[in-house]
Amino acid sequence: MDSFVPQLVEFVGGLHPVLQFLAVFVIGLVPFLESHFGAFVGTLTGVPVVLAALAAIVGNLLAVALAVRAGSAVQRKVASRRGEPSRRARKVLTNVDRFGVPVASLLGPFVMATAISTFAMIGAGLDRRTVIIWQAIAVTVWGVVFAALATGVIAFVA
Repeated sequence: MDSFVPQLVEFVGGLHPVLQFLAVFVIGLVPFLESHFGAFVGTLTGVPVVLAALAAIVGNLLAVALAVRAGSAVQRKVASRRGEPSRRARKVLTNVDRFGVPVASLLGPFVMATAISTFAMIGAGLDRRTVIIWQAIAVTVWGVVFAALATGVIAFVA
């Protein structure tokens, strides 16, 4: 894994500028890589920081939109059965009740991919609009933070 980031940076850096933008978009689309990793890699490869962050964020938001559709379909199927929520659904609802959608959205990338957490929250029956708004905020915040990290605006204190 230590060589993954330098190899990815080298690969994306060797592409034509338009393809660099698209590569950063695709990185943002991939669960677990998402906007934060895409913005970081894009900025390190020389893509202008605003474009790198924008490509990664838009890619991640597309993944979230797909998860919203899939989660809504699951939620409709579950609602049509009108039975007790599954053990997994109860677990998601319990954790979100404890921490709230904003905290689950903002800290979710440390636990699981944003698209997966979106799918789980909506599939469990949480308010779709609230989840979408907070996931969009989280994707944007993490994309901007990691783009700033890559530029050195934010530095880790050792």
